[in-house]
Amino acid sequence: MKPDDRLDNGSLADLYGRPGFLIRRAHQITSALFAEETDDLAITSTQFGMLIALQGGISIDQASLARLLGLDRSTTGLVVTNLEERGFIERKTDPGDRRRRMLTITPAGEAIRAQAETASRRSQARALDVFSEDDAAAFVRLLGHFVDAFNTSIRTPITDA
Repeated sequence: MKPDDRLDNGSLADLYGRPGFLIRRAHQITSALFAEETDDLAITSTQFGMLIALQGGISIDQASLARLLGLDRSTTGLVVTNLEERGFIERKTDPGDRRRRMLTITPAGEAIRAQAETASRRSQARALDVFSEDDAAAFVRLLGHFVDAFNTSIRTPITDA
């Protein structure tokens, strides 16, 4: 079967019109745009999200950070270790509970976060530039509504720390 035949019989056309497929492709596209804009910084969007959550001197434990960003424990552990190895965050023992390690952003982490913020805004602008201003606002509002509607029904909900 040629690719055109699959489109003609509707199987791929049906797939390409499914919300899950479109959301996955949109994620791939926005991730690629972010990677292009931050290429010289060598930072991922997940790392950037963690640095945003820790900016301004916030100190929280790893599990709370995971809940704020809707990440699973293993992903959070890997990303935190990477950020710590690069000198962007520190883990310190919580004086109130010696079993708990608190995460804080370092000056180097704050600097890379600020640089990535500028790059992230460029990637967001590129992603939304395909829409009119009103459509871009509606698109973001609808995505937010979708995420809010299903947030608590998945394994990694976003919750307050």
